[in-house]
Amino acid sequence: MQPTVEDLLHRSYSDNKTLLLSERPFTFGTPWCLYESCETHNSSIVSTTFGFGSSQGNVGELLPAQVVVTSHAQASTAPIILSHILISFDSGLKDIKIEHHAKEDSPSSISGGLDVFDIVLTTGNTTSDPSRPTTSKRNCLIGTCDLTFGRGIAKAISFNLIAKDAGVIRVASITSTIQADSFSLEHVVSEAEYMHQADFWLASMGGTSRRDAGNKGLNEIRIHPKPPKVQIGLPMKKEYLTDESVSMEVEISNEEDDDVEVTLEARFLGEADLVPVWMWMDDEAPSSPSEDPLKDKQSRPTYKVVLGRIIQSASHKVKATFTSKSVPTEAVLEVKALYHVLKEPDTPISKVLIHEVIFDRPFDATFDFQPCIDPKPWPNYFYPNDLVEEDKSAQGLQQTWHSNTRLASFATEPLVIEDVSLEVLDIHSGAICNISSIFPSPPSEAITLAPKDFHETQFQITTQKLDLDDHCPNTLQFQLQIRWHRHHPGAPIATTHLPAPNLLIPFGEPRVLASAGPPVQADNDNTSTIIPLSYTIENPSTHVLNFSITMETSDDFAFSGPKTTTLSLVPVTRKTVRYNIMPLVSGRWITPRLRVLDTGFRQVLKVIGTGGMRSEKGGASLWVDAVE
Repeated sequence: MQPTVEDLLHRSYSDNKTLLLSERPFTFGTPWCLYESCETHNSSIVSTTFGFGSSQGNVGELLPAQVVVTSHAQASTAPIILSHILISFDSGLKDIKIEHHAKEDSPSSISGGLDVFDIVLTTGNTTSDPSRPTTSKRNCLIGTCDLTFGRGIAKAISFNLIAKDAGVIRVASITSTIQADSFSLEHVVSEAEYMHQADFWLASMGGTSRRDAGNKGLNEIRIHPKPPKVQIGLPMKKEYLTDESVSMEVEISNEEDDDVEVTLEARFLGEADLVPVWMWMDDEAPSSPSEDPLKDKQSRPTYKVVLGRIIQSASHKVKATFTSKSVPTEAVLEVKALYHVLKEPDTPISKVLIHEVIFDRPFDATFDFQPCIDPKPWPNYFYPNDLVEEDKSAQGLQQTWHSNTRLASFATEPLVIEDVSLEVLDIHSGAICNISSIFPSPPSEAITLAPKDFHETQFQITTQKLDLDDHCPNTLQFQLQIRWHRHHPGAPIATTHLPAPNLLIPFGEPRVLASAGPPVQADNDNTSTIIPLSYTIENPSTHVLNFSITMETSDDFAFSGPKTTTLSLVPVTRKTVRYNIMPLVSGRWITPRLRVLDTGFRQVLKVIGTGGMRSEKGGASLWVDAVE
């Protein structure tokens, strides 16, 4: 038996006060609506609270929730039967409609106690009420439960929800409806403080148990994006070398509970001109740049590849490659798997893998340029046609230089060097240049260079003026080219270029070049050594130059040859002054001091060492071996 309207609209209190729950005159057949407020909260016939099972959840996963309905009817009234309960949310979830369905085996609904009911929700529609034009038909989740409440009865109705979007979900209102033959009454709770549920009730073997929901209750829940269960296997190193081409296989593993449809995207983040471009190399679905790549200076275009369907517990491998730039830099690789589970096509999920990468230069090099005495005879300035040139395009003076290059490895693992060569980038007009390797000679096929190890190479640089009358200096610009690869089979060959310092070649200034011959024994007992020492004085100018030559004495050696002499050189000629040096010391460098004065310009020429000699401030030094 449903209670009368008078029972529902009036309640008696111990202080003999009567509270009317609506100021509108009551008319049979007209729906009544009771809105919970601070005045009516304690006097309501029923109270409803709502709570989520936790404060946080994930998209696509089950979210436990519960509504607790408590009857405050008078002892003399018949049990209340709610026709349905409607729970609305501000966003993120469909409305929930719990309809009355009497069950014979349900716990007692006459008086006292709290029972927990678990119900299953299905998709349905709310029913429009013709007497209320503001209501409309909309999708909702529907479940059934026995909504009969006797005096003091409380029922905790539990169910599971699934959120489709991330964000914060709040309960907007709870509407309890009594639908009788003669009247209709709605009890609406829309203020959060009255929907506060202090405990979340659970069914247990001994009856019921509860979990404290905290001071604020669980009227809202924060939904996070669904945690991806598709895994990305990326065999990336933290450090790579400039100029190298890297290939790898990226493995996508499906650990979801169903098949998935996957699209991969990848890009390098960093300075756009320095970071490499990532390329997918899948045979069935070649990579292509996205339609709207980021155009800022901190990224490269995003390249994607559609992998399609990957069945549950399976994996798919796709090849990828990139080639690093020549300049050291730091970048961030972002690989993203965009997918959805087949049974939930409207729920996009993404798995992002971030990897910081450093691109370091594999080598560094030092260069030492040293002039040599060119073996080719100089042309006669007065009879230039006397010499028959093989290359008729170059008739000017020729100079030969040696470059001693020391290559150091900066890599953390051994590298195989296939070839090292010195290349000319630029030379002023009016000259030609030729470079050949002299050490190792012939060049070795390949060498393995360990980390922090060195490799020496020597090159001979020959440059010649096209015109004999051209005495302008030339500046040569070089770069060192290294062809190398990592020390494992099948590693691709990379080419690295290192800048070399410019070489200024003076064609119009006089020079003094010192050269030392191999030492010879001065006596039969091998106690004295003679080192032949030659000084070649060059006059490439168009003037006659006069030189005063003086060899200074020293305690380190004795010498034979002119102590003081003079020398006149007509234009474009060179002559050699020879000495024999007998070292008086051993196991160290000695420096014969030859003073060459240009008497016309009153300028002392610098003596430049060639071959194994080294140039010092006071002259060219040579090494004397220790005597055993």
